[in-house]
Amino acid sequence: MKTLVASTAALILLAGAAPGFAAQAETETVSIPVSKAKLNLNNPQDAQRMMRRIDAAALQACGADAHSFPYVKQAVAASACHREAVAGAVSQLNSPQASLTVTGVRNR
Repeated sequence: MKTLVASTAALILLAGAAPGFAAQAETETVSIPVSKAKLNLNNPQDAQRMMRRIDAAALQACGADAHSFPYVKQAVAASACHREAVAGAVSQLNSPQASLTVTGVRNR
């Protein structure tokens, strides 16, 4: 009986502590420049090339890279970090600057 009470008390303490751990998660902001020089974004092939560059930079900014395992890339591509990084970069496409910045905010 003492073991059951001690186990239950430990579970209650752990359950109460879990939200505290989640709140303490640190975030890291990573920005990666992506060139759009020499691309005509009105050309469908160039637009696709630009989107591939943005996607690759968003993957990297959010924690994956070219050497990551495929399942890691898939998980990062499905994350909110990746969606927000791509959306932020796409919003910069109409700017006259030769490059844009892909920014990912990820948990560390």
